[in-house]
Amino acid sequence: MAAAQLATWMLEREARAMLARLNRVKPFAVQETMLPAAALSPAAQAGIERYLITGRRALRRQIRRYVTWLRGTGSGATAAEQQRRFTFLRLRFNLALSQLDLFSDAITQRSENETGLWLSGLDVAAQDALDLPGGYFRAPPVVCYLHRGLGGAIRRARTRLPGGGENPVSIIRIPRERMIGYLRDRILAHARDGAPGCGSAGPSPVAPARTPAGPARRCGTGASRLASVGAVDL
Repeated sequence: MAAAQLATWMLEREARAMLARLNRVKPFAVQETMLPAAALSPAAQAGIERYLITGRRALRRQIRRYVTWLRGTGSGATAAEQQRRFTFLRLRFNLALSQLDLFSDAITQRSENETGLWLSGLDVAAQDALDLPGGYFRAPPVVCYLHRGLGGAIRRARTRLPGGGENPVSIIRIPRERMIGYLRDRILAHARDGAPGCGSAGPSPVAPARTPAGPARRCGTGASRLASVGAVDL
């Protein structure tokens, strides 16, 4: 077998291997065991599954197009060009698995005895802190999980995740040593402090529904700590 044909053959096998690995990734709803009381909210569960499934479908289409290209016009391309296109797919593949792990860390804990129920209650508390009267602010779904580190953090919803796409939920990371105490409540309430129509001293007057940007301008800390860019350490 010529060197060029060998390179094409090996890259096609590698692409098919990525496709097989993607096909083995299942939705969380069919592989995570948890009590109904410990489950995520329906909005959070649906948002996460929809985001991940959409990303995997797009990646599958890209891999299939690459395999078709290798068998067609790409068979005459140089090995360097074939490798360049494959490397791009490999990076997208690694990002897809990284996004899966991001949500898996938060969801897998729901199957732990007592911990899952505790986290579900924290979801409700954080969601309640974000709900504001007036109907001008649509709070995102919230997912809480425990972390071995020393500090809490918030990965905000509706922000860009690595690899593209908007984060469908707000993810609140709570250190395990802060599961009980006022520091835990401080992390949850931190989302409330930056929500539209609210400052550190408490809720401010609610603006009419026709001017949703009004409260955001009055808040010195910015509109919605949970729904703007990046992850903030607490």
